[in-house]
Amino acid sequence: MVKGFVYTAVYAVFTIVIPIVTFSLFYDLVVQGMPLEITQLDFYDTTFWVVALGLVVSGCAFFKYSSPKQSIRKGIFAFIQLLVNCFYIWSYRYSFATNISFVISGFGGFTLNLQQMLLVYLGIYFLTIVIKVYDIFDFTINREKIRENRMKA
Repeated sequence: MVKGFVYTAVYAVFTIVIPIVTFSLFYDLVVQGMPLEITQLDFYDTTFWVVALGLVVSGCAFFKYSSPKQSIRKGIFAFIQLLVNCFYIWSYRYSFATNISFVISGFGGFTLNLQQMLLVYLGIYFLTIVIKVYDIFDFTINREKIRENRMKA
């Protein structure tokens, strides 16, 4: 139970606090006295979705990490959390976080494109989904053996 609360706090920091602080720093970035302005206007919409989906990810983390080791419940919540993480990362694709356009006062601007990095993360998550589905089948098939080993320990 305590482990679930600890991991909920860890996931809240990584999925809510760090992205919002990063977006806030980029929003008001000054480099050597010259302000860099983000030209996208949906900064506040993005922070709303980061908080909303970050809370869902953190909630799933509680149930995943408070479940017994090698239980079907842990496997199902790990799978659900993985799907929510995919949705969380996919939501960045439709926000300003993948194509960040900066305007340097008096010099012009540039665009930072992070879409390929996002797709690499989603590819890794797809492979992890395959492993989690295997784990759920393994926990279901070997249910009695897992219970016997748990009772011995």
